[in-house]
Amino acid sequence: MRLLAALVTVFFTSLASATTDSTDYSDMWWVPTESGWGANVIQQGDILFVTLFVYDSSGIPTWYVSPQTTFQGGGLFTGPLFRTTGPYFGGPFNPQNVVATQVGTLTFNASSTANAALTYSVNGVNVNKAITRQTFRTENLAGSYMGGTTGTFSGCSQNGVAESFSTYTIQQTAANVTLNEFGEGYSCRYNGTLTQTGRTGMITGTGLCTDSSNQQSFNATDVFASTDAISMKFQFVVGACRFSGRLGGVRRP
Repeated sequence: MRLLAALVTVFFTSLASATTDSTDYSDMWWVPTESGWGANVIQQGDILFVTLFVYDSSGIPTWYVSPQTTFQGGGLFTGPLFRTTGPYFGGPFNPQNVVATQVGTLTFNASSTANAALTYSVNGVNVNKAITRQTFRTENLAGSYMGGTTGTFSGCSQNGVAESFSTYTIQQTAANVTLNEFGEGYSCRYNGTLTQTGRTGMITGTGLCTDSSNQQSFNATDVFASTDAISMKFQFVVGACRFSGRLGGVRRP
């Protein structure tokens, strides 16, 4: 029973991912009850460039940078934290006048795709914050895609790795999403609700395939979309049968 075509992994340069970790943490991060400060996190490979925009003891806006916050394993990254000074923005910019002074260290420790513990020190002052990705826009996933899926079946009549090419169409109204999959000799329809968290999304719902009369519950996480492509981690469960893998495709014109 092919409840879902298990896929060929599609790699996209437009959808950045860590080389040593399965999650890309690039986003704006904050504490929702503390609007006014935050952290910009940009990830390239196994390094985070973290910028903190905060205030000093006099309430004056200031910022600190941790440009070499390196991957330690799991969701943990650590690195030195600097305060920089430089030329006035309204005049000529002389890079030789930029001075970076280390003031402490910074640790970014993600417990999930959307949540992390931020710990940093500035000249002996220690700060610990529980942060999450900042959301200000729900992604529009609607479109037609050509790609594939790769994953593993377990607890099923036929287990193991399965891969296939597929095409997908996605309709979206507000947070309601319908994902249609068209494989060789079968099709599946998944209806779910999109929860947006920063640049990532999660879709949960139910699905049904033409080669089975059993309804599936499914969960898609790490949903990233761009003008070029879409990708997500995808799981579904039917009784004891479980599929876990990835789904993605390039956007068709």
